[in-house]
Amino acid sequence: MTEKRRDITFDIAKGIGIILVVIGHYIPAGAPGWYVEFIEFFYHFHMPLFFLIAGFFYERSTRQESYRAFVWGKFQRLMFPYFILSWAIIGTKIGLSNYLQVDHPVTLDALYRIFYLPEAGLFLWFVYVLFLVFCIAPIFKPGKRLILFSIMALGLAFWYSAPDYCCLGLFCRNLIFFVAGMWVARESWLERQMYRLPWLWVVLTVVLSIVYVRLPHGFITLALSVILGVTGSFMVLSISRGIAFFDNLFSRALNRLGIMSMTIYLFHTWIMGGEKAILTQILTGENIIEFTLSALFIIGTGIVFPIWLYRWVWSKNRFTARIFK
Repeated sequence: MTEKRRDITFDIAKGIGIILVVIGHYIPAGAPGWYVEFIEFFYHFHMPLFFLIAGFFYERSTRQESYRAFVWGKFQRLMFPYFILSWAIIGTKIGLSNYLQVDHPVTLDALYRIFYLPEAGLFLWFVYVLFLVFCIAPIFKPGKRLILFSIMALGLAFWYSAPDYCCLGLFCRNLIFFVAGMWVARESWLERQMYRLPWLWVVLTVVLSIVYVRLPHGFITLALSVILGVTGSFMVLSISRGIAFFDNLFSRALNRLGIMSMTIYLFHTWIMGGEKAILTQILTGENIIEFTLSALFIIGTGIVFPIWLYRWVWSKNRFTARIFK
C-alpha cells in the first residue's frame, strides 16, 4: 500500500512568505523604482499571510490543555526569543555603533522599553503581536464565539489611531487575518475556493493594489488593506498548492524554507545588517549591476545563513533548538 504524501502547501506558502520578508528588509538608498514598487505590492499581504496560517492551524488544533498552559507554552515559544534577541541586538548595536554604520541605533534605555515596544529590532513586532493574539484567541474559539471574535477583529482593523504601545496598532491591523484563517479552517467551502481560484486571487490582488496606491489614505484604503491581506494570502496559498503537487527541487526547497521560517525571521536582520554595514564601505550601489549583486548576496545569505546557524549552533542545545525554530 502506497503511503499518503503529506500536504506541504502551508510550508511552501511560509517559504514564499519568508523570502518576501527578507526581500522587504533590504531597501538600499537608490534602489530601482520597480524594486521598491514590488516591495510595496507584497507588503499588503506577506505578514497577513503568516497570521492567517497561524489562525488556520490554531483552529484545526485538537490539543487539549488549560488556558494557563497554552499561554505559557506560547510565551516560551515566542517571547523567550523576543527578549533574548532584543537584549542581544541592543548590546550589539551599542557595541558596534562607534565603528560601523548601524541601522536604527539604540541607547541603554531600550533595555526596558522592549517590554512595551520592539525597539531593539523593529521586525520583532510579529512575535510580540502573535503572542497577544494567542492570549485572547482561546476565549473565542468555542462554537459561535468566533462570530463575536470576527466582529471585534473587524472593528479593531479600522481603529486607525490605535497607540503603538505594546504593539496595539499592529495588533489591531493584523488580528483580522488570524480570524480569517480560523474561518478558512472551520468552513471547508472557503478552503476549497481558496485553492480552486488562483487566478482570481492574483487578479484581485494586483488590481486592488493598483487602486490602493491611487486613493488618499482613509476609510476606503483601510478597507482595501484588509481585503488585500486576505486576497494576497489566498493567492500565495493557492499558488503553493499548485507547487506542492510537484515533488521536485523547487518545491522541496520552498518546503524547507517554510519549516525554517521562524529561524530565518529571527536571525536574518542580524546577518543582513552586518553585511550591509560592510558593503556600504565597498560598493556605492549607484548602478544596477552593483545593486543586483548586493541584493542577491545580502538577500541570499539572509535566507541561508540562519538555517546554517540553527543547524550548527542552536540545534546542539535543547533549549535553543526549541525556541529558535
